Amino acid sequence: MGDKMRVHRLAAVAVLLATLAACDTYYKLTTTKIRDIIDHPRDFENKDVTVYGTVTGSSSFVFVKFFELQDDTGTIKVVTNRVLPQNGEKIRVTGRMDSIEFGPQRTIVLREQPQPSSERPSP
Repeated sequence: MGDKMRVHRLAAVAVLLATLAACDTYYKLTTTKIRDIIDHPRDFENKDVTVYGTVTGSSSFVFVKFFELQDDTGTIKVVTNRVLPQNGEKIRVTGRMDSIEFGPQRTIVLREQPQPSSERPSP
């Protein structure tokens, strides 16, 4: 009986890991690559863009919160009004590309769209 339970547990863990890997692969294949946004920002002006990656850092200033998201192609800052995600968290973000310019310096950011009310957790 003990060996059968062990086999069932291992099978369940394998199915779970395969499902998680499939979700990660799906998001990577169906979202915009960060490098494409950075290299061709005019192509993404005034368009909703969805990216997927790992949070590598976050900051909060007086009125601005942002985090850095990295995929296999690059890193982009995401400005948000939501709770900042934790470092190492893998997330999918939809927003509008924006350019912040300070003199000759230009930074490309993604302004995260508010979460639709149908996706918000109920109180």
